[in-house]
Amino acid sequence: MRYFAIRRAAEYDANSKLPDEKRSTMPPDEKVLVEERTKSAEKRKRRAAVWEVTAFGLFVTVIMLTAYGERSPLAYYMTQNVKEQIVKGDFSYVKDIESFWSWVQHDLIPTTRSAEWYNGQTKVAGTVLQDMLTHPIEAVQLRQIRLKQGKLCETPQRMQDITPLCTVGISILTEDIDDYTRGWNGRNETTNITGTVTCPPTSPPAVSTVSTPVTGANCTSNLITTEEMETPWKYKFSSLIDSFPYFGQHGSYHTGGYVTPLGKTRASSQRLSTFLQQHRWLDERTRAVFVEMILYNPHANLFSMVTLVVEFTNLGAVYKGSEVVTLRLIQQDAILLFVLRAVMAAFILVFTVKEARKLFSRPMEYLTEFWSWVELLVITVGIATLGVYFTAQGFIDEAAEQRKFSSFVFDLYKSAVNWFQVYTYLLALLICCGTLKFIRLLRFNSHVSALSVTLKKSFKPILQFTLMTSIILVAFTQMGNLVFGIKLQDYKSMPSSLQSLCTMMLGSFDFDALVDGHWVFGPLMFFSYQVLMQFILLSMFMAILMDVYAEECQDPGTDDLQMVALIRETTSKAAGKANRTLSTIGKSNNKTTAQAGTPDLDNRRKFSKVLKELDEAALT
Repeated sequence: MRYFAIRRAAEYDANSKLPDEKRSTMPPDEKVLVEERTKSAEKRKRRAAVWEVTAFGLFVTVIMLTAYGERSPLAYYMTQNVKEQIVKGDFSYVKDIESFWSWVQHDLIPTTRSAEWYNGQTKVAGTVLQDMLTHPIEAVQLRQIRLKQGKLCETPQRMQDITPLCTVGISILTEDIDDYTRGWNGRNETTNITGTVTCPPTSPPAVSTVSTPVTGANCTSNLITTEEMETPWKYKFSSLIDSFPYFGQHGSYHTGGYVTPLGKTRASSQRLSTFLQQHRWLDERTRAVFVEMILYNPHANLFSMVTLVVEFTNLGAVYKGSEVVTLRLIQQDAILLFVLRAVMAAFILVFTVKEARKLFSRPMEYLTEFWSWVELLVITVGIATLGVYFTAQGFIDEAAEQRKFSSFVFDLYKSAVNWFQVYTYLLALLICCGTLKFIRLLRFNSHVSALSVTLKKSFKPILQFTLMTSIILVAFTQMGNLVFGIKLQDYKSMPSSLQSLCTMMLGSFDFDALVDGHWVFGPLMFFSYQVLMQFILLSMFMAILMDVYAEECQDPGTDDLQMVALIRETTSKAAGKANRTLSTIGKSNNKTTAQAGTPDLDNRRKFSKVLKELDEAALT
């Protein structure tokens, strides 16, 4: 027994001197297991965070390439070119119905149906603007919004000795949607209309004057088709899907109305505009008339939708507005953009599945997190963006098919431009939300983490501060509207007064206009508002944020910031291990080379060692 005990002790002694990989292993301690599990969980967390940042970075890159691949730097210059040729100039002199018709005949039609080059040579097809590069698609369209017939209001009894008639503004209840015959006569009424259409003179006068028309031999009503004579008095309803209202200064107008396209040539356009003027297509019941056209520049591959509106109010004043939207509807790199949208759809699908799993696994906790709603917003806007894009592309493809049969495609292109504009807005919102999400993904940075926690902890005090600020702002808004509402345009209503005060807080204001509004209340309101907002409330707002930020800086030890240290430690260990591996490989190669060069030397050393052991044994 003593022999076996001595042998086991000797074996344990020898075993303890062996390298780690040859030493017999024992079950690790529980503390070691907990530490290893924690490190493994942190590694998985770091790996998931790295993959999340990488995947979402690729997603933002894809939507940015999609958005900016469809844009053209020439769109701005084409918009300015269209404004210079159509919007600016004589359109600003329109002040009544007569001057509007004069502008149409002497400025709009010659501009959109130009046929003369800079050197005086003429072009056969006069369907191009004066720059000889931009072409109108189909004819220019006129659209009228008017009041229904009948007595819509009554003059107060004490004022009836001045005038018994009155008129109202446009609304859904007062808009006319009935069909009429020429001259706004009822469908059952008979009219006597002469067959002669008086033409304007060939040399156009100034817009502010109305010329005395002369009768031309080529300007008779029999040159105008029956459809052109009957269409202007028939109401055209707008589609609920393709209806995009226009918000003017004195009302909101949908896309329906009494529509008539002008001719495709200069002569036919002049005849039709003269016909409409002589039959009083615009009268005292007209509340708005739209001039709409779609322009295309094949050299820049850009479309421009031009909308000019003239509002005839019940005050007797005329207000004008314009809008030019330039887009690229037909893409040249269609295959690349299609691939990018397919990748974008794949990302959105993956995000949807991921968020759905989180939602169903812990619904209440998921819905109470702010960044969960950001994720849902990104997914919702992404799906809506793709849906609106395919809707717009469907209108573009349908318009291209109908153009082969020479059909009227103005409404299709108009719907395509409107939907493509909505698609642009959604894409911009998607890029904005996606970029803001990087604040969440980059929470491992100390400054980004401090910003996120500061906004989270200061939400409640800022909400209380906002309530107090809103009460003060509403008080000044009411004061501005009541004191300056009848004198200054910026304070004509409560929304405009609120907007003016908000811009005043940012430093944009007209002090002289306030003094002109009232020489006492104007300066008093300005200085009291600026002192209260700039020096008191703004300082309180900054104090709330700085107080929360100071508390957060004192306790930066969050799990997200510790992850940075763990990532740094893992990276350094991996770099050290790689360095040791490379050095070991180098030493092994050198040793192998040395051993391969002297094979007999090792044999001689072994032989001399054996002889030495034999000599020692003989001596003992």
